[in-house]
Formats: sequence, structure tokens, C-alpha cells
Amino acid sequence: MAATAHLQKQLRDLQKDCPAGFRVESEKNIFEWTVWFAGPPDTPYFGGVYKATLNFPQSFPMEPPVFRIVSSFWHPNVYGNEDPGKVCISILHAPGVDELNDQETAMMRWTPVQSIRSVLLSVVSLLSDPDPKDAGAPANVNALVQYRSDRPAYEAKCMELAEKALRELPADFVPLKNEETVPFVPVLRNQYTYDYDFSDDEEDEEDESRDLFEGVQGGKRPPKEIYADELRQLHNLGLDPKYTDDILAQMIADARGDMEQVLSKVLA
Repeated sequence: MAATAHLQKQLRDLQKDCPAGFRVESEKNIFEWTVWFAGPPDTPYFGGVYKATLNFPQSFPMEPPVFRIVSSFWHPNVYGNEDPGKVCISILHAPGVDELNDQETAMMRWTPVQSIRSVLLSVVSLLSDPDPKDAGAPANVNALVQYRSDRPAYEAKCMELAEKALRELPADFVPLKNEETVPFVPVLRNQYTYDYDFSDDEEDEEDESRDLFEGVQGGKRPPKEIYADELRQLHNLGLDPKYTDDILAQMIADARGDMEQVLSKVLA
């Protein structure tokens, strides 16, 4: 199953080099992960170490996982009693468009080439900015109201829950690493993974797209060179070895850069 191979590879990569302050584990079911994370500095969550879960659908990576904080948590974008601990964040929203939130574009939402590493970094971003302009309706209205109207009380509650999370850690808990072994480029929680030019000038965009396509088809530049970034993303999916770089690059070229079209074929 493509999803299993993809998840196994991402788990191995993260267990080898995880973002600072995170640890991921999976014992019996590769579709269910345990995530431990430390509250980021300069936030009221700092000092706490929290337990969370990542649950992946069988359709992964076509559909996003669910990130749920198991430890008691207070944040405008973390659901309370109605769906305890579920994190509401753009990168974890299913592909498409939210008609109720015109600030959240399709590119801010989940795409099949997103990595779990990007999800973890997006969680850090979320904790550092509880009230972003593009958040849409809050998951926890009471937390948002308190954040806006009584910041000291909000922060006091977060710090109280941080202490509670520490008390609830297993007796044999191994402290999280504070530093990464490899550097990473921080991503905004609403940043998409692959890099296209979404210019407001539609005419310029069409010209660039046509030039790129003709450059591939006309032999001016090899597809592997033009689509190097896309190939790096595909390498994270644990694809069948039969899909060499040459084959994948040509598939991307034939699809004119439409990655979802390519993924629907290689993950079938």
C-alpha cells in the first residue's frame, strides 16, 4: 500500500532528524503516531511538554491527517469539549476551498506533497500566534475571547496547564532534544510546499507556464532540471523504485506541472 510505505519513510526520517522540541513514535499501527512536543519559547506554553496524536486516513497522502493534543490545552485553534484537542490549522484542512473563510486559499490547505515535518512546524507557528488574521472561525471561542479581552488570565491558564502536562509525563519519559541535527527552513502554517508563481497578472502567468512547458518539450532544458523541486518532494513519498527521476520528471512535464495529476497515477 502506497500510504504505508510513505508513512514508514516519513516516520524513519523524523525519528532520525526531528524538529527541535518534537519526538514522534509509532508502535503497532503506522497510521497512528504519538507526538511529544515542547511549548515554544516566548509563549505561555513554554516549559510544558505535551502529548499529541497524529491519525492518518487510509487515503493518505491524498487526504490530511488529524493532529490532536491529548494533554489539556487552551488555545483558540484547539477544540474543547465538542472535539477534544483537535488542532484546527490550514495545513490540516482537506484540499479545496472553504466558502466560509475567504482568507484561506486552496494553497494554504493540505496538498499530497506536504510533509509531516511541515505539519509539526506549523503547530509551532500556531502556538506562537493564537489570533492570526486568516484563522477564520475559532475552534475554541472561549479561549479566543479570553485571549483578546484578558490576556493575563489567558496566559495564566496556559501556564497552569503547562505545569499539569509536566506532572502527567510518564515516569520513564526521555527529555526532548532541544536542537536539530540538520538545519531546516521554517514554514508558515499557511505555506504550501511546492513553489509556483501565483501572480496576479494572469497574462504573465500564462506566458510563464507556456515558456516552461515549451522549454521541457522543446528540449531546451531537461525535465529533471526544471522540476528539481517537485522531484525532491516526490522522493519523500516512498514511491515504487520503478519511478525513476527521469520517468517522474517526464510525467510532471506531460501534466504541465499538475502534481495532483501525477500523484493520482503514482499512488494508484
